[in-house]
Amino acid sequence: MKKFLLLCACLVSSGLQASDYCEYEKNIDQTLDLAGSEELFVLAGAGELRITGKKDSDVAQIKGRVCVSQEEWLEQSGLGTSSGTRAEITVDLPDIDDGRSWSDNNYAYLDLRLEVPEGIRLNVKDSSGDIEMEGVGAVTVQDSSGDMNITHASGPISIKDSSGDINLSDIRGDVTIESDSSGDIVGKDIMGNVLVESDSSGDIEFSDVGEDFVVERDSSGDISANRVGGDFKVLRDGSGEIDATDVEGAVEIPADKS
Repeated sequence: MKKFLLLCACLVSSGLQASDYCEYEKNIDQTLDLAGSEELFVLAGAGELRITGKKDSDVAQIKGRVCVSQEEWLEQSGLGTSSGTRAEITVDLPDIDDGRSWSDNNYAYLDLRLEVPEGIRLNVKDSSGDIEMEGVGAVTVQDSSGDMNITHASGPISIKDSSGDINLSDIRGDVTIESDSSGDIVGKDIMGNVLVESDSSGDIEFSDVGEDFVVERDSSGDISANRVGGDFKVLRDGSGEIDATDVEGAVEIPADKS
């Protein structure tokens, strides 16, 4: 009992979240045949998600760590998979949204690590936790919370995000931010076009864009464009400064920002 109280005190004093302590856990190690698959749908739940593209591969290597606060929840936690033209990897976690919360010491999450064929199209839906992708192809992401980092991707990239920072680098295709509620959006070395359709709050900063950079609607936060190969346009903007340097094409910003 004394050891348990000491551990709780250490967690509180260090500012760690409840998810940093794992009462019960199990590891997952699976493979999924993706020969002939054109798209991989990943439905992730709470927990971190990392996806890495791998050359000359037609399988997905799946590794995960389940962490729960109740031992009986281990059997309810795991992964479902299916192959085919549209393959799927689905995280299964117990439904603990019944009035209990992290502060009540109840939790269930699955940290997921995937190695996938670098050319397969990814469709990712994630509820909470950070996302990291590297060396992947075309990506569509819908994310509720947590930071997102995508690097060395052939693209195109399409993102819907509720909260958390978005960082993009070395994208060899177009980037579309369909919607972003909060958090900064930072991109560099984007070979194609950049389109931000709707952003509520947070700064937007892109540098070394090969083609056009367009912000259709921004509510608040600064916007920065640096070294753009095409046009730079901000169609609607609420509050925040707009800065443009080294734009080869036309620059179009609201009159009150000029």
